[in-house]
Order: sequence, then structure tokens, then C-alpha cells
Amino acid sequence: MGKFWGRIVEKAKKFRRSPFFPKPTSIYHQVFHKRNFQNIWREIDFSTGKLPAILVLLFSFIILVFPNNLAKHFVLPQSYVLGLLIDYLSPAIYLTEILVALLLLFSMRRLLKQKLKQPRKTFLILAGIFLMALLPSVWQGATALTTSGGFSLISLWRWLELALWLGFGFWVATFISKKGKKTLVLLLGIAVGWVSLLALGQFLTQHSLLGYWFMGEPNLSPSLGGVALGSWGGREVLRAYGTFPHPNVLGGILSVVLVWLAARKRWFGFGVGFAAVVASLSRTAWVSLAGGLTSLLSGFHSFLLWGDLSFSRRWELLESAGRMISSSPLAGVGLGQFTSVLPEFGLPSGLSLFIQPAHNIFALIAAESGIPALLAFLFLLAAAFRQTLRQKNRLITIALLQLVFLGFFDHYLYTSPQGLFLFSLIMGLSFSYSDN
Repeated sequence: MGKFWGRIVEKAKKFRRSPFFPKPTSIYHQVFHKRNFQNIWREIDFSTGKLPAILVLLFSFIILVFPNNLAKHFVLPQSYVLGLLIDYLSPAIYLTEILVALLLLFSMRRLLKQKLKQPRKTFLILAGIFLMALLPSVWQGATALTTSGGFSLISLWRWLELALWLGFGFWVATFISKKGKKTLVLLLGIAVGWVSLLALGQFLTQHSLLGYWFMGEPNLSPSLGGVALGSWGGREVLRAYGTFPHPNVLGGILSVVLVWLAARKRWFGFGVGFAAVVASLSRTAWVSLAGGLTSLLSGFHSFLLWGDLSFSRRWELLESAGRMISSSPLAGVGLGQFTSVLPEFGLPSGLSLFIQPAHNIFALIAAESGIPALLAFLFLLAAAFRQTLRQKNRLITIALLQLVFLGFFDHYLYTSPQGLFLFSLIMGLSFSYSDN
């Protein structure tokens, strides 16, 4: 037995010295500012200037598993609308958000000791203004009497979730260096690789492969009600999900990350990710990817089918959002309450009930939280654009353009943990410290 373990250790040492095993100088020294990781596994003292190993591991793990959909859902009396259980009204604790909370908790002392310099100071101030602008809608939603006779805490839950992800963005802006973005793309490429392979397997077999306990893969089959179907080769097929809650989320998020992979020549991740975007059958994701790869987001309007049911329902949701804004322009109808009050402002037409948030994050913010909150959000976006243009950070500028484009046609960048991850990551990179 001793000889056996001796051979195992010797092989591990050889692999450790091989070119396939990234050395600390090629990974950790490039990711974080002025960090020495020679004793990374021993370094857990937050009082020093070095970044502890636990933070490196947590951040890396968050990037690698960000597509996962594992969560504990809480069904409340307020989670039902017209007898239907609405996911948007069911608070959930996601694995990714637990990891982000731990990252921020273990980093708190370091974050408080950081000297706030531009542009991180700008990000912190504008993010704080946005969160404060949401508070009237939190009170509006949290104190609104529901049909069940209880008081809703969904608005408070949504506010805490948004605060958590903006905190993650500030962490990225504080600790990720310009050189570290290369390694960040490597980690994102690995995440894109495994979720894309899963998505392609779903598309080819037309059903889920491993089940929920593998990163929250949804239960998929063309015969199940509520799954997203599309047309491929003249027949109706199951669209690829990966571990995301909807094919549009898979396609949209990958459309942004694939531009980074192409720029860094990570061709394997780009190839399988590109195939997964195609298999998602998401037209907005196709346009976003095409626009990102060509640095343009115009000239693709004919790609959208303006007469189909999907568009008509989205348009009717926008009309309902407009009526909500008119009814309460300052505080909105309540953060996280769009679907709860939707029947009062007009349901989309169709044979089945379609109770979802407005498929436009700008209209959704204004409807739920009022025009002041929307203006605060737009100021935050404008500041991010200004910062990336000043630093001539072309990739992040393109990513911001893609976020705006996707935000006009869907809500997941503001409502799902995977979308909030991408949004907060890009915002953090927009305001990250420039090595120059």
C-alpha cells in the first residue's frame, strides 16, 4: 500500500511540473493586483496586503459554476397569481448567491480598508444611489396587502439580491486587475464549455441528460408542458437549455462571453459555445452574438419576426408596464411585484396564461420601482460606458452594448442569478482599476 501511494504522489509531482498544470505565476500573479502567492495555501490573514487563498478559491469557483441553477425555492401564499405558481414570486436561495455572500463576507475587512479611488468610487456611489432609489418600491411592495391577507416580503428579498450582486461587481472592480482579465476569460471558457456540451446533448437527444442534481439541470422533454420548443428543419424540437431556466438565457449570456473567448482565441470554448447558442434557437442571442463579433448592433432588424406570438405577448407586457408607470411614476407598483399586479393592468393574449415580467429591463425597472430608479440605473450604465471608452477597453464596451441590446428584449439580466452575475461582472470590469 505504501508503494502504491508513493507512485501516486510521484505522478502528481510530475503532473504538477508539466506544462498542462498552470503555475502560480501564470494564474494568480496575473489575476490580482500586486499579490504574492508563493505561500497561498497558508495565507489567510486579512490584515496583510495579500489576497487570502480562500478568496481566490471562492472567486474562481463562482466563475466556474456560474451557469448552475441549484437553489432552494420558497413557495409563499403570494407566489400564486390566478391559481398559477409564478417563479418570479417564489424567493430562492441559489448556490451561486451563497458563494458570493461568502466571498463578500470574507472580504469585508479588506473592502473597508481599501482607499476609494476613481473609478471604483464612482461605481460605489452610483450603485448606492440606485439601491436607495429602489427603497420606495421596496416599501410599496413589502407593505402591499396581498389577496391572501398577508404581507409580501418579496420586494425586500429582491432588494437584498440586487445589493448582493452589486457588491460582487464592486469586489471585481476592486481586486481584478487588467492582466487578470485574461485568466478570467480562461475560467469563463471552462464554464461555457461544460454548460454548452450539456446543452448540445439535450438538443441532440431531445431530453435532459443528468437531472437536477447536476448543477440544476431542468427536467426536459418535448411532451412536457411549459418547455420551450422551436422549429428546426421543418419540425418542432426541444430547444437547448443547459442548466439555465430558459433557452433565451443560455443563448443571451453565451453571446456575450463568446466574444471574449474569440478575442482571446479560446477556440474550443468558443466552438462548443457557438453551437449551443445555435441550439438555443434564440433569435435575440443570435443577433447579440453577431453584433458583438462585428462590433455593431444595427442592421439586423429583419432577423426578428415581428408578427409571431412571442413578440405580440412581449409588446402587450410593455403596454401593461406603461400603464403601471402611469399609475405610480415615482415609487412603481413594488419591487418584484410586476407579475403579482399584472392581471390588474392587462394580461397578454393567448390560449394560455402568460404571466411574466416585462421582457425589457428598463420598462421593468420603471414599472416596479418608478422613474427615479430607472434614471439612477441609466446613470450607472452611462458611467460604465464612459469609463470603458476612456480606458479604450473595447471588449467591455462591446459587452455593455450587448447587455443593453439584450435588456431591450428580455428580463433575465435583472431577474435571474445567471443574468445578474453577467451584469455585475461586466459592471465591475468596467470600473476596475486600470494598470495604466
